Amino acid sequence: MIDIHSHILPNIDDGARSLDEALKMAAIAAADGITQMVCTPHMFNGYSRNPEPSEVEESVDKFQRAIGSEGIKVLPGNEVRFSRDIVKQASSRQVKTLNGKNYMLVEFPTESVPKGAASIFRQLLLEGLNPILVHPERNLAIQRKPSIVADLVAGGVFIQVTAMSVSGQFGAAAKMCADSLLNHNCVHFLATDTHRPEKRAPILSRGRDAAAAVIGTDAARRLVHDNPLAVVTGAAIQHGAVIPYEEASRSPARSFFGRLFRR
Repeated sequence: MIDIHSHILPNIDDGARSLDEALKMAAIAAADGITQMVCTPHMFNGYSRNPEPSEVEESVDKFQRAIGSEGIKVLPGNEVRFSRDIVKQASSRQVKTLNGKNYMLVEFPTESVPKGAASIFRQLLLEGLNPILVHPERNLAIQRKPSIVADLVAGGVFIQVTAMSVSGQFGAAAKMCADSLLNHNCVHFLATDTHRPEKRAPILSRGRDAAAAVIGTDAARRLVHDNPLAVVTGAAIQHGAVIPYEEASRSPARSFFGRLFRR
């Protein structure tokens, strides 16, 4: 498995607080079957000191040496707070894309969907960057209206859901929203978004298994292996079309009578 969203890099944001803690998290991830992790410190949201891409790369190299060649492989990246400046920040290389390729993590505020988000995402796409919206299932506005995500996906945005949300560890509302997005083919990745070895542990398998109960084993595997592998190598992601919320909301009986009366 490959984890594209983690705060395992020590002493850089609100994630791992020491090298020892980070190494403990790496060991937990490896035991869970994770072979690669992208280290994605926060940018522009007040949780970190907004490290330069070169500093992220140097920190990742140092951390990899501490892990050793036999351990999990760590890669550089960022989690970027959404703003109207995000296109300029990315195009001026203030942001570290995931493993230096053409995908970047973007985070909404917790309670709302910023006005004009779809337009900003289109501008990122025109810059040759593939935006990945992280943990929308934990956003209060999206929990009330998950179809917001379907519209973004139709516009070219990729979606990463937190594994702990799918396994129910972020509460019922996040679980319900995550399952809804899975059922509507609006999830492209599961990731740990790990911050600590205990409460926010780097465990993907529970989320993968919970997703398999919703969308099947093969589809769940794509969320933790095939699609993340495409991200870290800069390849295209193969994915099916969004299932519109209007269609999925029709009951089987209603759909049958609709077909009957159209004959």
